[in-house]
Formats: sequence, structure tokens, C-alpha cells
Amino acid sequence: MPTYSHIDLTRYASQALQRCGMLADHADQVAARLVDAELLGHRSHGLWLLATYLERLQAGQIATQGEVRVLSDTDSAFSWHANRLPGAWVMHRAIDEVIARATSRAVVVATIAECSHIGCLQSYLLPLVERNLFVTLSATNAGVASVAPFGGMDAVLTTNPIAYGIPTRRDPILIDQCTSLGSNTFFTAFAQRGETLPGDWLLDAQGKPTNDPHVLTAKPPGTVLPLGGVEFGYKGFGLGLAVEALTLALPGSGRRTKPDKFGQGVFLQVLNPRLLGGLDAFLDETTWLADACHASRVREGAPPVRLPGERALALRREQIRDGVALTDDVIVRMKTWSDTLDLPMPASA
Repeated sequence: MPTYSHIDLTRYASQALQRCGMLADHADQVAARLVDAELLGHRSHGLWLLATYLERLQAGQIATQGEVRVLSDTDSAFSWHANRLPGAWVMHRAIDEVIARATSRAVVVATIAECSHIGCLQSYLLPLVERNLFVTLSATNAGVASVAPFGGMDAVLTTNPIAYGIPTRRDPILIDQCTSLGSNTFFTAFAQRGETLPGDWLLDAQGKPTNDPHVLTAKPPGTVLPLGGVEFGYKGFGLGLAVEALTLALPGSGRRTKPDKFGQGVFLQVLNPRLLGGLDAFLDETTWLADACHASRVREGAPPVRLPGERALALRREQIRDGVALTDDVIVRMKTWSDTLDLPMPASA
């Protein structure tokens, strides 16, 4: 795969977004998050999404003007209505705010209603764990239903990701996973490439397990299985319900009002270990836990234990040094928009 400078890719993505009407400071934040997702290896939430965002901008589905509206502010907690402004820019502001408040508070909570798609959750954890804050982050889209309740066949929830950032004395533990067997963007990418899934992660409209991603756009559509699949999906279903309450019910904008599919709800919580049991004790414990996991014996022929985020951080460092490898389908999508916007493609390394 051809490789590109992450700086050049960020500049290119920002320029493309600006040519479709996004303000420069908004575009810079969105571009940075898309490229960071590529760096971390989350290809489905990286530059593959740039074309989707450009389409939504041109259709008026991402706001290019306006301000965040404060719904409530109680010192250690605040809630915003984002008026469908660019999700990465709204998140950048929210993270700055929780960092400032967490210096003197053990717990800070932020909820956000109706921001545009925020992208890869793992990317937002880094500036918080670097400050030794323990992070919980989740997001969902009230206008999209693709996951049926466990045992059901009609979609009620969506793929409902949740992420945790856990500082240690070495690399942080970065958990980022859906409460289903995959994200909607992940399945869309497989369908557009004409590929089948690695396993039967979906149900068709008759409730039969399948690896065909096209069932999600069939008439009637199929559904995504919750984490745990056909047999143990009650586990993912329960977690998905919790995400719905955190990201939609708490900010007060959810499925009950039947919104369109372009506004997300977000829940962000940071804990400051220094103001709880003490930072040294916290880091000693999390570092011991990481070391104990790494020291675990493995089955014959199995690879060593790897902690969540370990491969992503290693890949991020590697791609910052050596260049970002882009897949052919991403390059094709970028070239199509380069032609449309008369914007030169970044040079490959």
C-alpha cells in the first residue's frame, strides 16, 4: 500500500472539508481525528469517512455555522446541545473543558446532544490519559437502528461503542469496542468492497445468521448481532442499553422523538485518581495489572497477551515515523473528491 505523511493527509482533509463549507478551525479538528484514526489502525473510522463527511456537508447535514448551546452546568458536570456542529470540534472543546475542571475535581461529566459524527473514540482518549485521567467515553446515534434486542429480530439500538482510557506508568490501556459485533461503518465498508464478513455477525430479515453485509440495506433489512452473538448476545445487549441511557437519555435527546440520522449523543466522564485514592497508588495498581497480564502463560502456538490499545499505539508510532498506509478503496474515494473539488492529492512517500 502507498504511504503518506500524516501531516500532509491532515492538511489535505482539512482543505477538502473547507472547500465544502466547513470553517477552518472546525475542519482542522475533524481532519486531525480522521488521520489519527488511520494512525491507530481504525481504518473504517479514518479517511474512508472523509467522503461521507463531504457528502453530508454538501447536503446540509453537518452544520457549518452556529454555537454550542449550554443545557446545564453544575460545576462538575455540564450538558451541551451541539446543533449538529462538527463532532470532532465539539469534542475538542468538551475535552478542553473537562481537563480544566478535573484539576480540582475528582469527577467531571459531560453529555452532548445532537453533534455530528465524532468518529473514532480511541483517538479522544489520548489527551486525557496523558494527564493521568481515567476516561469513559461513549457515543451513539438516535436516528440509526441496526441492532435488535437479544432474541429479537427488529432493530431498536445501534452498535453503541464504549471506550475507556486507563493510565499506567507505561503505555495506557485504551479500550474501544462496540457493544455489537461491529460498527455500522465497518459493515458498510465491507459491503462497498464486495467482501463477506469474517463470521456470521448479522441476522437477515428472517433471523438467519449470515456473513453478508448487504442484508443491512436489504428490504426488509437484517440486523447486527450484539456482542456475544447468537448464543451470548445478552451480554452485548445489556451493555448497549447502558450506552443508550448514557448518551441519549442523559443529554435528553433520544429515540423517542424519532430524530434523523445525523446527530449523535455523547457521554464523557473523567476521574482524577489524584483526588481519590491517590495517583501513585492508582498507577502502581494499573501498571501491576498490565504487567501481570503480559506475564500470563499462553496456549502452545498462541501469541503473547496483548492489552487493548497496545497494537494501536505501536502502529501509531510506526506510521508517524514511516508514513500512513492507505488502502486502495480509500485512495479511490479521495481521488474522486479531489477531482470534484479541484484539490491536488497529497504526494505518496
